[in-house]
Amino acid sequence: MPHTGLDLMIHLSLFLTFLPGITCAILDNASIGLPITQFGKITEPGKIHCSESNCCMGMWTTNNGSIQLVVLGCFPSHAVCRSDVCVPVYRKGKYHCLCSSDMCNANISFSRQHIASELERCAHWNASCDQMNAAREQLWNASSVKNHVAVYVAVITISFFLIIVKFIIVRKEKRCLLVRHESLQEIHEVPIEEMCRPPTQLVEGLIPLQELREDSLSANLWLGALYGNGVIIKCFPPPMKMLYRQEWKILNLLTPLQHENIVCLLAAGSGTEGILEHHQLLVFQHYPEGSLRNYLTGRTADWDTACRMAISLARGLAFLHSDILNEDISKPAIAHRDLSSDNILVTADSSCVITDFGLSVVLEECQTKKKPQDPAVLTMIGTLRYMSPEMLDGSLNLMSWEQALTQADVYSLGLLLWEIFSRCSDLYADNQCPEFRVAFLDELGPNPTLDELRSFVAENKQRPQVPRNWRNNLQFFKALWETVEDCWDPDSEARLSAHCAEQRLSNLRAPVSLLPEDST
Repeated sequence: MPHTGLDLMIHLSLFLTFLPGITCAILDNASIGLPITQFGKITEPGKIHCSESNCCMGMWTTNNGSIQLVVLGCFPSHAVCRSDVCVPVYRKGKYHCLCSSDMCNANISFSRQHIASELERCAHWNASCDQMNAAREQLWNASSVKNHVAVYVAVITISFFLIIVKFIIVRKEKRCLLVRHESLQEIHEVPIEEMCRPPTQLVEGLIPLQELREDSLSANLWLGALYGNGVIIKCFPPPMKMLYRQEWKILNLLTPLQHENIVCLLAAGSGTEGILEHHQLLVFQHYPEGSLRNYLTGRTADWDTACRMAISLARGLAFLHSDILNEDISKPAIAHRDLSSDNILVTADSSCVITDFGLSVVLEECQTKKKPQDPAVLTMIGTLRYMSPEMLDGSLNLMSWEQALTQADVYSLGLLLWEIFSRCSDLYADNQCPEFRVAFLDELGPNPTLDELRSFVAENKQRPQVPRNWRNNLQFFKALWETVEDCWDPDSEARLSAHCAEQRLSNLRAPVSLLPEDST
């Protein structure tokens, strides 16, 4: 007897019922950058069977009180879901949930019972409860006045305790950062490594999705998700533990100030399981535009965009070089030592963000007595192409090494400015830019040696040339080229500071600067 369509649907339903994994609602959204469809098999419109997963996910936004879907789907096999219902939590402008029952992400639950259950799960698993703040607030709003009083008393008690703990921690941090302002007779000398240790706790809620870079000589990079938000994971295997400590030490000084032109560190610690197990991790905000080199290779920039990139890059470097002291938080001056177009990221609005602080150096260490500088700090290190002439020929000023290292950074800044403005279409007579070229590619080729760079840059004092077909009759041209040349000046002490470079570039951004000289 032939099967009817209804019979086939029943058999298919029974077959899927006994398959491992769960079925989730799916709504793909390419704009978020997560390969949702790769984590399962679409069984019918709007449904995906997660054959190797036990976790559905959902993300929503609200508009004028109505809920709007962003993405639905299933997470990879190593995702951990501890809730069978979808209780959305508000974070960074979106609601999202992780749940572990069939089609659970298609049904949003705001019930008080479910919210309380999720809070208990969070506490039981000792997970980060930051994701549950919205749920906790909903639970409080649904409580009676009596419960409100009890909660307020508990909150006040806990807050008082946290204030005391924070006071102790802040005093310890300030002692680490402000020790040079205390009496040498009253403070014992404690190495910064013992006072500011990197975290080793497990990073919860982190899921690696796609490997971006595998390198035996440096940390690997992964695209991942942290509680549903896209992130970049920098993974340090056990042999690179010291590299992790070094980079975290710098990021620990920078992250509390949350500068818009410094990469945003979201979490640090150890991998939980699978491919991240036994690795030390730094988790950063995801910048979908990628590195400056990739950005300039794939597109050109108009005058306003090029200026925005240049100004934001100089501003980030000026912040890095600055010594900040205030009552709440402080930061010593820091030299990057490896600025290159691969170590600069680009945001959605085409601003630049400085990253990769593995070779960076604190210029005012947390010590009561100034010790002789470690010779390793002054060793020629970094990306060869962007290395300053004094680093190439070994003539770095050892008497004032702190200033010398910041001047070397500014030299690299000059090369990056040349790369940015060489892709500015408004600077060319026909508005047609040549293909992106890294500094010295035309002069020395793709892989210049140390000897070639030393001879060309240090001995012969050569620099990249003005791009052909630039409109050198523009009002700003002379000031722009002088700024670039003053950054890569052969005399390191004659170079601009990063702050001065930022001010000059800001003055060039005015629209009138695009007019020819004879038009005024």
